[in-house]
Amino acid sequence: MKNLIVAIDDLHPEQGWGCEGDVQVDYLSALNKDFGVKFTLFCPSYYHHQYKLTKDWVDFWLQYDWVELSNHGHYHDVKKYTKEQIGEQEYLELDYQEAKDRVKESLSLWESCGYKPKGFRSPGWGISQESANAVSEHFEWVAQHQDINRGITFNCKTLYGEDGIHSSDNLKLYDDTFMFQSHIQGTWNDNVWNEENYLHFQQVIEYLLSQYELKFVTMSELK
Repeated sequence: MKNLIVAIDDLHPEQGWGCEGDVQVDYLSALNKDFGVKFTLFCPSYYHHQYKLTKDWVDFWLQYDWVELSNHGHYHDVKKYTKEQIGEQEYLELDYQEAKDRVKESLSLWESCGYKPKGFRSPGWGISQESANAVSEHFEWVAQHQDINRGITFNCKTLYGEDGIHSSDNLKLYDDTFMFQSHIQGTWNDNVWNEENYLHFQQVIEYLLSQYELKFVTMSELK
């Protein structure tokens, strides 16, 4: 038996980025209906200082028992550095106290929506060790990149894996788990949920099912 996890980053209450009526929601629903695929959704709580989580938006996703909502930073943006320097790696520029305050601010907004995420992935993958220490105090697990986060340690369960949904060559098993990574939207990413990648990922699932007995799980369900 092999586990299969599908993670999706950057969902927030903006049309086209994971709202009711978006075509991406149809793709995910179809994959669940046809194969039983589950999804761990990484959501910034106040994306780019413009899109705050709302209870209605959170409740929309929580109606599905094949979805888990997880924390993906607060702003998904930087202040001290520019995007040209470090992209949107929010937790790469923070020290311990700043990161602790940022996590609390984020979780306060989640709490106002009636939900507390168990897991965390840092925006853009990058994170300082001091930020990692702060994050570890507030989440049961973190999902990180085995190369970008090399040398960074967390005092909680750490999950690695970053194979794109658009990929089919050299897929890796992390222990007994296939870990697929994607983004809900964004022209700067190749692994977004467009029609081409949706159809491709269907074929990937069909192939893996022909080779393995699969158990579709969220990250929190991974034992």
